[in-house]
Amino acid sequence: MSEYTNIDVIDEQESIKRLKALPRPWAKDYLAMYSTWLDGITTDPWLMSVPLDDHLVHRGDGVFEAAKCVAGRIYQFDRHLDRLAGSALAVRLDLPMTLHEIKQIAAATVRAGGHADCMVRIYVSRGPGGFTTNPFECPRQGVYVMVSHLHPPSEDDYSHGITMGLSRVPAKSGFYAAVKSCNYLPNVLLKREAVAKGWKFAVGVNDMGNLTEGSTENFALVDQQGVLRLPEPENILEGTTVRRCVELAQGMIDDGMLAGVTRGPLPETELASAREVMFFGTTLDVLPATRIEGRQVADGQPGPVARELLKRIRHDVLHGHEHSTPTGLEG
Repeated sequence: MSEYTNIDVIDEQESIKRLKALPRPWAKDYLAMYSTWLDGITTDPWLMSVPLDDHLVHRGDGVFEAAKCVAGRIYQFDRHLDRLAGSALAVRLDLPMTLHEIKQIAAATVRAGGHADCMVRIYVSRGPGGFTTNPFECPRQGVYVMVSHLHPPSEDDYSHGITMGLSRVPAKSGFYAAVKSCNYLPNVLLKREAVAKGWKFAVGVNDMGNLTEGSTENFALVDQQGVLRLPEPENILEGTTVRRCVELAQGMIDDGMLAGVTRGPLPETELASAREVMFFGTTLDVLPATRIEGRQVADGQPGPVARELLKRIRHDVLHGHEHSTPTGLEG
């Protein structure tokens, strides 16, 4: 007889008991969470949850941002919040509080977590209200701020580079690529393909044969003329890290380390002759790829552009305080 033939119907007290006793080995990374439904911050992982009938869960109807906090300062937080507001506007989701209030909540949640180096994720949902696709059944939006440990790549990945591959998962395009919504199924499938094939990251290829982006990372290459080339921004979600790197790269152009920076169609055939290829992301900063599905990129070593951009963005993270938001855990 199946163990599911007779299932207990449990009361509130037993429910809480079982929730608290449930093994959560993955929750060791969770530091603190703010929830509008709790109207407060919790540091107990068993309380860090979202209602099943929140449209964020069963429809992916919400928007989010992920920023990193280093030495008690959330890097480029204003840019992240501006993009959060833009995504919400695009999907007709009214923010239930101001960006300044979200910033205050995020800082308080970081302080509650007690770690000056951490990841900060902000989710704005359509809210609970039912299980249809009708957004008007939700009477109130939800806001969730999750703070967890920061896990950058190993220094070995930076010094030797990583292996990447090309994904054939259908790429997002246009509106759906540019909105940072919680519907990330294509991103999940792309990452699954990379892990299954033994690659650290994968880059999508669209119907025109042009490179797009990783599951949560931006991508670029340096061509034979020394130009840093990025995919056209209309068909990707251009991240805050790559935007800042483009700004920092202007100094490299002045110093003669780069011939220029361009955004435009980036055919996958360009990979064969690329001097360098690299990824950009909140946790990565700038990460060089030195092998593409086993084939060596150039001489198989991280190139000077990736190394210099990494040096400049890391300096900016630590010392560019005009681009960071203090949380109260600095210094």
